Amino acid sequence: MTRVFGLLLLWLSLACAAPSARPEPLGPDRSRPASEQRVTPEAEPWTAANQRFHDNAAWLGADSAYSIDLDDTHVLWLFADTFLDPKADGPRENGPNYFIRNSVGIQSGPDRARSHDLSQSQMQLYWGPNQSAVPTSFFHDIDGNERWTWPLHGARLPGGELLLFRMRVAKESGGLGFRVEGWDALAVDDPTAPPGAWKPRSISAVQARWNKLLGSSVLIHGEHLYAYGVENAGDHAVCLARWRLSDLARLPSGALDEPEWWVDQSFVAQRNIPQGATPSALFRDGQVELSVHYEPERQRFVQVQMQGMFASDARTQLGLRTAARPEGPWSALSLFFRPPEGSRPNAGDLIAYAGKVHPEQRGADLIVTYVVNDLKRFPPQDAVYYPQVLRVDYRTGSGDDGMD
Repeated sequence: MTRVFGLLLLWLSLACAAPSARPEPLGPDRSRPASEQRVTPEAEPWTAANQRFHDNAAWLGADSAYSIDLDDTHVLWLFADTFLDPKADGPRENGPNYFIRNSVGIQSGPDRARSHDLSQSQMQLYWGPNQSAVPTSFFHDIDGNERWTWPLHGARLPGGELLLFRMRVAKESGGLGFRVEGWDALAVDDPTAPPGAWKPRSISAVQARWNKLLGSSVLIHGEHLYAYGVENAGDHAVCLARWRLSDLARLPSGALDEPEWWVDQSFVAQRNIPQGATPSALFRDGQVELSVHYEPERQRFVQVQMQGMFASDARTQLGLRTAARPEGPWSALSLFFRPPEGSRPNAGDLIAYAGKVHPEQRGADLIVTYVVNDLKRFPPQDAVYYPQVLRVDYRTGSGDDGMD
């Protein structure tokens, strides 16, 4: 089963009952310090930004859509299952078109103001070399019918190296048609070179301790790199691991083998976690793909995800949590945007997922993407299965309809 349908079922298994859509306070009005402001997120589709994912007629859409700030003129985008039409001669149904497990993009411009604004930048898209005249995935070290990888998040370290987390997947009969084996990680020593010149290095073999999938969101804060993960089964609780940046210098093989995990109100070295103990849940209604970033002006960490699944369900919306520290405590999820695809005649066949913030992007307080796919059609119609970009601005107010 392909990820376009298989992982959608995985997301369906992760979808929980949606909480109240009433926003909770996030921060203060202008008469008080920014960290005390009360604000409400207001979102709208950003058509000019969406165009970046349609500029290359050979690239016919993908999901996931993680981004990583590389430098003042480049942003890396990481895509999972991708449709390609090397001849660029029509829609997805107009074969011979191809389906690969991952691709990447480089968003660029002459300066930070334009390179980090999707409405003003350029997007160059990349995939792997042809094998027997068939395109391959960009990360094609594990790229077959039996095993493959899907990208998760990552970060560029202070020394310049790029760290990338991935999901390792294996085909199986029955169930979803595949199983998640765990996560692994790659290093790219010079990510400012054209992606075709990259030489990714494996720095972590596949790991699945406690059935945790690390890399759903990654950020650097203070002296640490933090990686959020989700439990592959059960209540899909979100967990947190971290490493000292000094221990990750040059990203040698094995650099990620000894994280500290958030366990019972403190970070504990993995080797010191007692037998029978497991990392603590930050919250229990997570998703495989989500985002966490820090807003220094509000002194808050912000977590965003899609809640629910089917576009026809009014409870399927993007939601936001906040916390003063990476580990929380986290606020309840506040819903703030229902995908407009919910009004389409076939909304009962459409699912919305992969919601996340791209904090390096300019153009609004938050730039958010999500993806919509069709469970009944393969390939899906060209109207869906591209990243959808939203501009989200904080409305400041003094009432009780904001978020802390």
